[in-house]
Amino acid sequence: MRRLVLPVGFCALLAAAACGSKNNDQPAIPYAPVNLSLNLTNQQYVNLRFDNGAVTLPVSGPAGNGGVKGVIVVRQSAGSYLAFERNCPYQPYNACALVSLDRNSKLFMRDSCCNSQFDLRGQITGGPSPLPLKQYSVSVQGNLLSITN
Repeated sequence: MRRLVLPVGFCALLAAAACGSKNNDQPAIPYAPVNLSLNLTNQQYVNLRFDNGAVTLPVSGPAGNGGVKGVIVVRQSAGSYLAFERNCPYQPYNACALVSLDRNSKLFMRDSCCNSQFDLRGQITGGPSPLPLKQYSVSVQGNLLSITN
């Protein structure tokens, strides 16, 4: 039985080509702790009582740490929520790389710096971002919504 032997350099080149994509060209969003607890009966979270309702939380959240540039929480349906980092994945070290709820349609989120757009599930719908929004873990116990990483 004959074996095919390839030079080490050739194997390294193949591995790099297989792993290469435009996603690798972007720096990762830096790590920051996320440990938030929201009481859904609180009036400031009234938008989370309706499907597709969303709220923006600051970096220093109500009961913990709120990521790199804050968190956006979206209610999908009763008992089902998503939470996303507000730091845009496209050039995340730019000071203006901040995702906000689109004030006109409220059906998507946008980074006004690079004009990347994301739907309410954090997926890319336009702009230069090669990655969806960074998502955090969410759990619900009664009226308490917990967001962690």
